[in-house]
Amino acid sequence: MSREEYSVVVEMDDEPARREELEFQDFSSTSGVGGKIAKDRQATSNNDGFNNASFFDSHQSIRNESQGGSYPLWSVEYYARYFDVDTTQVLERASKSLFPKDSFVDIVRSNPDLYGPFWIPTTVIFLLFVTATIAKFISDKDSPYDFIILSFGFAAIYTYSFGMPFIVWGALKYFGCSPSLLDTIGLYGYSLTVWLPISIINIVPSDTLRWVLVIVGFAISGFFITRNLYPIISRADSKTSRLLLIFVLVAHAAFALLLKFKFFSYQWKPKRAHFTSNIFKSPY
Repeated sequence: MSREEYSVVVEMDDEPARREELEFQDFSSTSGVGGKIAKDRQATSNNDGFNNASFFDSHQSIRNESQGGSYPLWSVEYYARYFDVDTTQVLERASKSLFPKDSFVDIVRSNPDLYGPFWIPTTVIFLLFVTATIAKFISDKDSPYDFIILSFGFAAIYTYSFGMPFIVWGALKYFGCSPSLLDTIGLYGYSLTVWLPISIINIVPSDTLRWVLVIVGFAISGFFITRNLYPIISRADSKTSRLLLIFVLVAHAAFALLLKFKFFSYQWKPKRAHFTSNIFKSPY
């Protein structure tokens, strides 16, 4: 009996020691291996900088996994996450392009979209075709419908709104500026917002006013593009950054002139009254 009691006493004494061994250890302090891991993670997040802004979004990883992270690049589902925006967000981003006070990247944050960059150029194309057709019909009722101008609008505006971002992105990438392709596409897509009201107002029968509107549209959209591209362009050396900035402005000026001469150039033909002399006509 005494031996059994002794064994029980020993087991009771060893139990607290075993519990101490099974307790979870806290490695979140700055000492030891855990502290080194925490410091390394903090340094990595600090070095990521502007290009890894989604690191601070706690829902970004969940969003990527649930919206397209498991789909291949060539599938429709992969690009569905870039259309996951509501009307309020699209209108806010479009309005900010008209009054470019804030940085576009700060507005977009970690949720760039392709919804606005697709539908805004598409709407501009149809507005340009409709207003140009109406203006030509008012100036000359015998003028036929010109569907070639619609095809030209698709080719010109889609090439600029999607082709130009790839060119700018490739040039900036070559010079080590590390731009974001989606942000660049969104920047050029939303910059066309100003041409929506201009397309409607350009029906007015005044070529001088149409020139003024084109210059205003070029100034607003050009300032919006250069203001947001300059922080990225400035990462290159001074000579390269100036050349890239001049290239962006020249390409944008060429686009504005293309709109003016192709869609906003029509002559109003005032109607002339035709009088017939009745002097030599017999009243009977």
